[in-house]
Amino acid sequence: MAKRVLLAVLVLALAAGAAWWFLGSDDRQLDIPVATGDPAMPPLPADAFAMTVESVHDGDTLRAHVDVPNGVVTDLASTRVRLLGIDTPEISPDLDCWGAEATASLTALAPPGSTIWVAPDVEVLDRYGRQLLYVWTADGRFVNGELVAHGDARTEVYRPNTLHEALFRRLEAEARAVRAGRWAACG
Repeated sequence: MAKRVLLAVLVLALAAGAAWWFLGSDDRQLDIPVATGDPAMPPLPADAFAMTVESVHDGDTLRAHVDVPNGVVTDLASTRVRLLGIDTPEISPDLDCWGAEATASLTALAPPGSTIWVAPDVEVLDRYGRQLLYVWTADGRFVNGELVAHGDARTEVYRPNTLHEALFRRLEAEARAVRAGRWAACG
């Protein structure tokens, strides 16, 4: 009798799992990334939305577009995205030390044609009209934080956008201590 009950429970569990798989869950239908990598990095927030990368301008700025307008990006046109909380060396008009490497790092994390997930902080536009956003890769990696952790970026906070300031300052201190990236090459 106990074996029959156990078998019935197992069959019901398998049927429920199969129904979920074939009918789909909201997360699977939206292809929302799951958190991977460093557990200290923030997971994808509930208000994040997908964008498609068009090009990378430099280590902290890219162009992307949404397929569906939302409360942050209100049209389908190409949008300049400035990564919040960080600053990388410039590549134009003059190439600063580590500018090319920082640009290559952002391009590796968010190559043209890829899907990124983004979320705002308090202010969504800077004085140049760029969208101020935190960025995650399709597999859930926090791009802003990874650039700081690898020594490609430094912390640059413009109030009131301070959500991840403490994390960025800690990551920068750790990168400086081990002379990662720009901290070894540029002094």
